[in-house]
Amino acid sequence: MVSFKDVSVVIPAYNEEESIATIIERIWAVSPDFEIVVCSDGSSDATAARAREAGAIVVEHRYNIGNGASVKTGAMASSRPYLLFMDSDGQHPPEDIPKLLDGLPDYDMIIGSRTKRCKTDAVRDIGNIMLRKVAEIIGGQPIMDLTSGFRAVRRDLFFLFSPLYPLRYSYPSTITLALINTGHFVKFLPLDSIVRREVGKSNIHPFKDGLRFLKIIFRLFMLFRPFKIFFPIALALFVFGAILGLYQLVNFQAVHSVSVILLLGSLFFFVNGLLAEQISQIRLSILNQPDPKASRDTRV
Repeated sequence: MVSFKDVSVVIPAYNEEESIATIIERIWAVSPDFEIVVCSDGSSDATAARAREAGAIVVEHRYNIGNGASVKTGAMASSRPYLLFMDSDGQHPPEDIPKLLDGLPDYDMIIGSRTKRCKTDAVRDIGNIMLRKVAEIIGGQPIMDLTSGFRAVRRDLFFLFSPLYPLRYSYPSTITLALINTGHFVKFLPLDSIVRREVGKSNIHPFKDGLRFLKIIFRLFMLFRPFKIFFPIALALFVFGAILGLYQLVNFQAVHSVSVILLLGSLFFFVNGLLAEQISQIRLSILNQPDPKASRDTRV
């Protein structure tokens, strides 16, 4: 286990005045050696004031930007070699922090994974399951929990891939697949203690964010495995074009324009899929080569 003195606890918060002070106090109860950084993402209530009163370092956005932006801002305000992220609404029990840190530095990132025993929102669970299945296709290995915000990671690795993180949702899925696809070691730690929020109001709405989940799915494919989107489309167009072309050739002794368009479309998607895959891998390889002269505290 890494020393508590080497860990910064980063908490993104948006209008969480009811819970933020309690969360910070529970973290201090685990150990007074942590550095606690709270990023208030344009909160209109007393979130920032409550966090300062509880002893945390507080940075504020002038207006609401998003969870991903808050995480990055909070991380930049931290100073220690390991970062532990958790939500501000009470879903993640601070008492489990030592369990996450126990796997460091043997692993590059430890993720607190929700289990079937966790009292979580059923509607959100459906979306998370869909994302997890997509991630397993992209990453090529089992993934217990893709979107959990309760995780500990090396600071240098977090900033290494920070250009890929979206401003809103979902930075957890992005960093998880970035590490897996670049050969880093990620451990999923099952935690039965993760629960749904008990105070405040969730900023995620199942129906409103349904399209956002689909957007995340396509974004993850395009970032890490774009050929897995382009190739099925190319194959489908080729099969339909070939069948239609043969039918026209047999019955009309000619291949009409529709078949030609389908076949050309197949070639277009295939070639562009190959190019997108190469761009994706080149980008990841560049990001995975940190400047050896850069210090641990380099801000990205």
